[in-house]
Amino acid sequence: MASSQLLLQPDDQKIETGQGARRCDDEVHQLRPKPRRKTFDWISDPRDLTPFQDFIINGVDWNKSPLGPVEAWPLQLKQMVLLIVADPNPATVYWGENTVLLYNEAHTSLIKEKHPSLQGQNPRFAFADVWGYFEKLLARQRETGETFVEEDAMFIIERRGFLEETYFSWKFIPIIGDDGSVVGSYATVSETTRETIAKRRSSAIHQLNLEISEARTIPEVWLFIMRGLRHVKNDVPLALLYSVTAFQVFGNDSDQLDPVTCKLEGTIGISEGHPLAPNEVDIPKGSDWLANLFQKVIKSKDLVTSTVPEDLKESDLKLGWTKAGPPPSSVVVCPVKSSNATRTMAFLVIALSPLRPYNEDYQRFIHLLVEQVATPHVSSVLLQEEVNRRCHAAEQEAVDRARLSRELSDIETKFSLFAARAPIGLAIMTQGGLALSANDLWRSLTMLEVGTNSVDWEKTLVDGELEHVTSLWTTMVNNKESVRLQTAVKKPWRAPEPDEDGNTQWTDTHLLLALYPDLDDDGSVKSVMSCITDISELKWIEAQLRKRMNQAIKMQQQQERFIDMTSHEMRNPLSALIGCADEIITSLKGYLSFSTVNDSPSQNGNDPGISHECPSLPKDLLNDAVDAADTIIYCAMHQKRIIDDILTLSRLDADLLATCPEPSQPVQLIRNALKMFEAELKIADTKLVFHEKASLASLQIDWTLLDPSRILQVFINLMTNAIKFTRTEPYRRITVSMAASLIPMFQKDDVAEVEYVPKSKTCKDHTTGPDWGDGEVVYLSIAVEDTGRGLTLKEREHLFNLFQQASPKTHVQYGGSGLGLFISRQLTEMQGGQIGVASEAGKGSTFQFYVKTRRTDPVAATSPRPDFQLLVRPDAIREACGNEVPSFQNGAMGPDMTIEAATEHTISPSPERHADLHILVVEDNVVNQKVVSKQLRNAGHVVSVANHGKEALEFLRRTAYWKDNEAGLKLSVVLMDLEMPVMDGITCVKRIRELQAAGDIQGHVPVIAVTANARKDQILATLSAGMDAGHVTTDRVAGS
Repeated sequence: MASSQLLLQPDDQKIETGQGARRCDDEVHQLRPKPRRKTFDWISDPRDLTPFQDFIINGVDWNKSPLGPVEAWPLQLKQMVLLIVADPNPATVYWGENTVLLYNEAHTSLIKEKHPSLQGQNPRFAFADVWGYFEKLLARQRETGETFVEEDAMFIIERRGFLEETYFSWKFIPIIGDDGSVVGSYATVSETTRETIAKRRSSAIHQLNLEISEARTIPEVWLFIMRGLRHVKNDVPLALLYSVTAFQVFGNDSDQLDPVTCKLEGTIGISEGHPLAPNEVDIPKGSDWLANLFQKVIKSKDLVTSTVPEDLKESDLKLGWTKAGPPPSSVVVCPVKSSNATRTMAFLVIALSPLRPYNEDYQRFIHLLVEQVATPHVSSVLLQEEVNRRCHAAEQEAVDRARLSRELSDIETKFSLFAARAPIGLAIMTQGGLALSANDLWRSLTMLEVGTNSVDWEKTLVDGELEHVTSLWTTMVNNKESVRLQTAVKKPWRAPEPDEDGNTQWTDTHLLLALYPDLDDDGSVKSVMSCITDISELKWIEAQLRKRMNQAIKMQQQQERFIDMTSHEMRNPLSALIGCADEIITSLKGYLSFSTVNDSPSQNGNDPGISHECPSLPKDLLNDAVDAADTIIYCAMHQKRIIDDILTLSRLDADLLATCPEPSQPVQLIRNALKMFEAELKIADTKLVFHEKASLASLQIDWTLLDPSRILQVFINLMTNAIKFTRTEPYRRITVSMAASLIPMFQKDDVAEVEYVPKSKTCKDHTTGPDWGDGEVVYLSIAVEDTGRGLTLKEREHLFNLFQQASPKTHVQYGGSGLGLFISRQLTEMQGGQIGVASEAGKGSTFQFYVKTRRTDPVAATSPRPDFQLLVRPDAIREACGNEVPSFQNGAMGPDMTIEAATEHTISPSPERHADLHILVVEDNVVNQKVVSKQLRNAGHVVSVANHGKEALEFLRRTAYWKDNEAGLKLSVVLMDLEMPVMDGITCVKRIRELQAAGDIQGHVPVIAVTANARKDQILATLSAGMDAGHVTTDRVAGS
């Protein structure tokens, strides 16, 4: 009181306070009141108003208020307004029957955005959600005149744009009018939201601490955490707790473990089994919202806040939400870690209250919940479990030590017996290689003394082994690591079997030596454990296996060379025979054509200028000669085909027949192959129809990996059979169908009428090899349907067996070897497929096969493959059908292509001759050399011959191709045989290309292989050696 009086003294009064006089004078000057006004009733005398006073006087349209103009207010109302405006704390006046609200400036912080429109109005509408309670309170006060006081009352009111949980304390004092009645109410209001919630949260954390303190195991910790969180449902309306059940090592740090899988331990707010709370969460593989949140927590190593996904918020969460008000829209995920923070033991998912903002207080509460409550208790339990585990381990170790001590002597005794009886040599050696102790077998194998310094390994090891053994011993000592090596000693060892002459076989003893260094305390080698195994018999068996394998390889190579030689020697005479017969036919047909022209009246008439010196021969005789030559060609071709089948069978039997997959267009492959049959179909007056099934388009079949030569080998066999067996039928029609499938054809319903031959157990499926790629598997099927005589049940039973024919009567139809369909079966099974037939006597036959292919990328656009014509050689058709067929021509054929048969066969005009060609024929077989040369000379070419490759090189020196020999012979092309003495064709063409590269030969010398060897691998070998694209067989030289 004295201090207040001192501060309010007049200016002229001195204040002596010693050393603090100046300071006090400054304080008095600062607190000196302003000049006093005459009246403080700013309502009646509105001058020098504060902003809020000005707002009350001028900022409110009192004419629209139930109170009316300020001038008309009762004196008591004015006094109450002056009172609340002067109050620095929130204060209000509720006046009259209409309960008009008047509030001071401090109260605006409570009503927020409802200021200033609420001033002078009935709060019934502004506080509609809570006004019912206060309206009853004020009504009761008017009746009783009581004062009402409330502490920390909760209200859910809308402010800050959302419904908010708030707490207020207030005091309502009645205002007594002149007549003694209650005319209003004076209320002071204070918001206690922050204090009340803080008190609640503090109590909850305390209660949670008490709950968890009873836990003794980790599962109990999780149980008590969820039980304790039920005391704070307002702040944690929904919670999920997931414990980590599996960890993985993080990077190279073995101490840093990342959680992998989590298990649900409990829920609050929703029941277990709800879509929001899966029983397990796989963090690395999971894609749901919880797995994603857990991944974010692992990366950030801190709390992560997220909104609930809209689909869960709108459906699943609402279905499980049982409380009043809106369901939560945000969650925070908290990692529960061990005390050293190296492991995340659990994830606590807390849904934030939708009635409270996630402010600093809320964040601090969750931080305390996890860091100060959950983590310490988890660490405490983990520590206690570790202490108990170590105590138990120590007790168990003591028990085990005592037991081991008792058993040690028994083990030492047993080990001594084991070392003596073991089938391996055992020894303990010094670092210098001396044996300290060893069992009898070690002594026997090494022939060394034990316990002496006079050991000489050089006398024990075979010559050349000492350096190798010494090197590995040094490596073991320096690196202090065990080593294994094989060596041999001079002790004789007897083989279990005699040699080829019956003599006993003796070799050195071979040993497998394993050395294990034992280290002392300072890390140096103190001794070495040596283990020796006698592997002499194993080495002898390996040598025998290598010997037999080399013999088998040599025999296989000899067998392959024998087959090639047989093919060459058997085909060469046939080629000469065919060539001579072909020449006879050409000569006779030329004579007949010339004779027909001369006999024509329009040509000669009675013109005396026409000479008739050419003798006239009977045309019947000439036609018979032509037919006989045709028969010779037909029989030779037939024999050649049988030879080819036998050779193919030999390769199959010797497992020498391989498949060579390559990117191909299967549909185009069959279209082009069908073009080859046009002439033969016209001769046979047979109609051909080609159907491309819809499956080819639906599966988008284009480029696949397959072996075109093997597919065409089967297809041509089926086509030639169809042509042959429909030739004598009155209605001749062949239908070729092609389809595709993603499953084997025998599993499809639409081919049930085709009876497929069961796969042979001995045939290998080559499509499983790495050469066939890893593209999608596609099965391609080709069916050949004819209108021939059909097959009986008995004929179908043995149709695909070895040396079986559908019709063995060669006097009716010229049969084959009985190998064609058997080989076709083998080829289809080698390509992962099957072949079958559907036939009925008198109704034709359908032969169908399928193969397994794989999709592949298209190959780059290049020129036509040089070996493609050899895959579908026209002579294959001639061999099968016995008729001359024009050379293959590329031509496109579309789906459902139809070839109508011609009614008569006309001789095609001779191909245009290439004049002035000089051809060198390199052939060692004199007969073939003579036949080929004559054919070429008849075609108008100049021919030179050479007997082998060396003579061919000598001839090239005389041509214009040779360097500095422009005046030499003009050579056009070289026809080169392959199998020749002195120098074969492959060596010769390689030498030619080497001379070209060296510049001795100018330009490129065209070299075409002419050989009876027509296997695809042989063809590709000639092309890779340097032959040009144009490999032909010997019987096709003239036509080519």
